[in-house]
Amino acid sequence: MNLDQPESYAQVDTTDALGDLEAMAEQWRAARVGAADRLALDGLRAVVVAGMGGSGITGDVVRTLADGRLALPVVVHKGYGMPGWVGPQTLVLAVSCSGGTEETLAAVEEAASRGARLAAISSGGRLSERAREDGFPLYEAKGGLPPRHSIGMLAAPALGALGLDEDLDEALAAMEQVIAACRRDVPTAENPAKRLGAQLGDGRPLVIWGTQGLAEVAAYRFHCQLNENAKLPSIVNVLPELDHNEVVGWQEAPVGDGFAGLAVLRDPDGEPEPVTRRVEPSVAAAREHVDWVEQLHPQGQSRLARLVTLMLLGDFASVYAALALDRDPTPIPSIDALKAELAR
Repeated sequence: MNLDQPESYAQVDTTDALGDLEAMAEQWRAARVGAADRLALDGLRAVVVAGMGGSGITGDVVRTLADGRLALPVVVHKGYGMPGWVGPQTLVLAVSCSGGTEETLAAVEEAASRGARLAAISSGGRLSERAREDGFPLYEAKGGLPPRHSIGMLAAPALGALGLDEDLDEALAAMEQVIAACRRDVPTAENPAKRLGAQLGDGRPLVIWGTQGLAEVAAYRFHCQLNENAKLPSIVNVLPELDHNEVVGWQEAPVGDGFAGLAVLRDPDGEPEPVTRRVEPSVAAAREHVDWVEQLHPQGQSRLARLVTLMLLGDFASVYAALALDRDPTPIPSIDALKAELAR
């Protein structure tokens, strides 16, 4: 598909996933919570955010923004059960867009059996029912969108509940700037997300790196969005960790070994200075094995603004990659088939 012909997008993007992204700032705005909805954190020793997939990324957002802000460790749990130390002095915030995520429901069951404090973010399903039955706090998300397109509905109440949303107004303004630059009517020559999506139009996998800090969350998010929206495999790693392993893997790799390019997600205002010095020599180790290298930078001043805008830029690029490949961003037949098989 020619990305400079947005009038033809609907032929592929049948449920207008791109429109979900163009309305993302409004989604965050509508989902914010007030001071009266904050969770009590007194007497706690830790917070666990439990969730999977497009809901689970909420935990990664909370964890990285809580660093240095909350006087409690925040642990992200993606799977069944609960860590062994979870108990009455732990808050478990369960996030499931559908309310029926098997792993998250099992985690809630285990946390409840240990006497942990519970809270939930969901649009319905068994998780919402459980919250009402047991009387623990429930933040109701608006349903109807895939979890991966619902990050504002899920993350805004999570941040508000924990008092981590004080920079949300500035983050909303920064998101509007990204949307203005990446929306469908902006030509590819002037649209960073379209340019990146177009470069992925040959269907080869992408290598994604994030620098230590909030960019590593955005890098993982981009990896997941490419997988689900563009049905495109990718590998993801983090600087400086990749300098202790992956950089060696490129040493003997043949030139033109099948990767389309390398996308490096950066947070120049927040990444440690020693990491900044590592970027260029690390890229040099991989450069001859990929066709192109792109660096993605965020907008805004606050850590919240920088994180959500870097994530949004990757979200847009993943949908444009899907369009360039003539793939509908919304259906996820592989996941649906796996769930059906497990339900037998």
